[in-house]
Amino acid sequence: MNARKQKQSGFRVSFEPSGQRVTSLPGETLLDCARRAGVRITSVCGGRGLCKTCVIRVTEGPVNPPSAADEEYFSKREIDDNWRRSCQTFLAGDCTVTVSARAQAVPTRTEVESEDIYVHPDPVVRAIRGTVPAGTLIKPVGDDKRLKATLNEKWPGAGHTIDIAVLKTMPEILRQANGRVDAVSRFGEIIGLLPQKKGPLLGLAIDVGTTNIGAWLVDLRNGRTLKTMGFENPQSPHGADVITRLGYARKSPVALQKIQNLVMDSLNEAATTLTGAYSLKPEQIADVVIAGNTAMHHLLIGLPVTYLAVVPFIPAVSGAVDIKARDLGLRVMPGAYVHLLPNIAGFVGGDHTAVLLAIDSSQEQHTVVVLDIGTNTEISLIHQGKLASVSCSSGPAFEGGHIRCGMRSAPGAIEKVKIRGNEVELQTIDNQPPIGICGSGVLDMVAELHLAGIITLTGKMNDGHPRVRRPEGKRDLEFVLVDEAEGAGDAIVFTQSDVRSVQLAKGAIRAAIQVLLEDAEITEAQLHQVTIAGAFGSYIDIGSSIAIGMLPDLPQERYAQIGNAAGIGAKLALVSHSHRSEAEAIANRCNYIELAGSKRFNKLFMQSMCFPKIVHNQTNEV
Repeated sequence: MNARKQKQSGFRVSFEPSGQRVTSLPGETLLDCARRAGVRITSVCGGRGLCKTCVIRVTEGPVNPPSAADEEYFSKREIDDNWRRSCQTFLAGDCTVTVSARAQAVPTRTEVESEDIYVHPDPVVRAIRGTVPAGTLIKPVGDDKRLKATLNEKWPGAGHTIDIAVLKTMPEILRQANGRVDAVSRFGEIIGLLPQKKGPLLGLAIDVGTTNIGAWLVDLRNGRTLKTMGFENPQSPHGADVITRLGYARKSPVALQKIQNLVMDSLNEAATTLTGAYSLKPEQIADVVIAGNTAMHHLLIGLPVTYLAVVPFIPAVSGAVDIKARDLGLRVMPGAYVHLLPNIAGFVGGDHTAVLLAIDSSQEQHTVVVLDIGTNTEISLIHQGKLASVSCSSGPAFEGGHIRCGMRSAPGAIEKVKIRGNEVELQTIDNQPPIGICGSGVLDMVAELHLAGIITLTGKMNDGHPRVRRPEGKRDLEFVLVDEAEGAGDAIVFTQSDVRSVQLAKGAIRAAIQVLLEDAEITEAQLHQVTIAGAFGSYIDIGSSIAIGMLPDLPQERYAQIGNAAGIGAKLALVSHSHRSEAEAIANRCNYIELAGSKRFNKLFMQSMCFPKIVHNQTNEV
């Protein structure tokens, strides 16, 4: 094996359409080469050959025979045309590689839109303005004592201690400002010292998701959100789901540090961009609150994840954490802290706590189910003042993984589908020519196949429709959304295997909801509302989700899609000290139900994989 790897090094690879070039190293796959060269190739499974996202074509130069997995994945025509998955392809010589449009597409739906919530500002930090008298020969008192005395006179107890980073810059700042300074105090600790000037006291709320990251720059004086931004989590090349990401981090301390640095670098860039929009600086950010699932939480602060990734999935830390921002590598106010919201369990993290905080779950009098749907779906039931939560692995189907032509939400992704007799109506993001299908389109696709009678109640695809075909040498049927003549030479299809992937995802979600309902001894008809949080949840069609049996069959007015509620919860904890305490109380009172290994869940899961009985649009037969 080592000899083979050595032989496969030193080849020159040109990536198109970017034109980037790189020389291969021993044992590298094409995906490895691309990552090292900074070429974007999506890889939902982190390069383990389990998904269908890193598709490339070798257009010039020799190519090795396909792996057994690629022979199963591609048609004979595609294999003959040198289509491969980059994670499965070793180099056979100098070559030119074209990255498929789906694999190189940059996600656009990383936005952080949600309804803002006002809360009376009561942050943990305060800016105190004062004039520190200069030291003299007659009274040569240290700078620290003069600063403390000035602050305590204006706000008793505000100047109890001074952060070491502030001490290092204090003498110069005091003299340059002639003693006129704004001191930022946090529970009696001076964490920042700035020359007096008009400007906001800044805070930063962050939602670190497995797929996307959202950031909110907030004026702590009035609670107003100044600016927001969203961007892709830079850890994504190391796996789209948390288990794959944790597996990478467990390889070595170097891997854990690398994956932590990726996020920190992106957060520092975001802080610079957000403050720069107002001609401010990151050093003026006095407080930071972060919400993230338990895996992202642990990776962010460098906690060991060995036991989080294996049964019984025990987190190293579940309570709230306060840590100096500089210890994480976050460049904000010198002595500022980062507050991480508490986790509920191994797979129900601080982001879900933030969602429950944002919807004021403690005061909810109705019976409500709250979902955040993703590769891991967190679900809570609020009933009679009690709170219970579960998590289920819903797989990467909604992120484009395990879907033959799946992709992230990027321009050209099919996001809505309607089957009209023998024709299909497609809507793509930004109305660009279709190149693949994203999560909301996947849900629509399965719902339409079901409604049209093209798939049975058990999910088997029928071959009686003119758009259903069986590729040469393949066992599974596929439904053609865009054929080779309509597209850019690469058909967009939805396969029998794709249907099965969605069945697994929707079955897990529906079964998890049913476990919560059964434990509370209620039925879905008693639900007053189903609240769907998160970026993906903002775009799904509720009708399609009900049609495939993923969500309860309730009137659509009982559904609410609330956007990025985790970010709003993080903002509440940033602006209000009492809301931090409330977040801790939510996490502590939540009854977490572990589904792994549950015979009851497994039984419900098998039942929930089937599709509901309906009257088909075309035949009017059950």
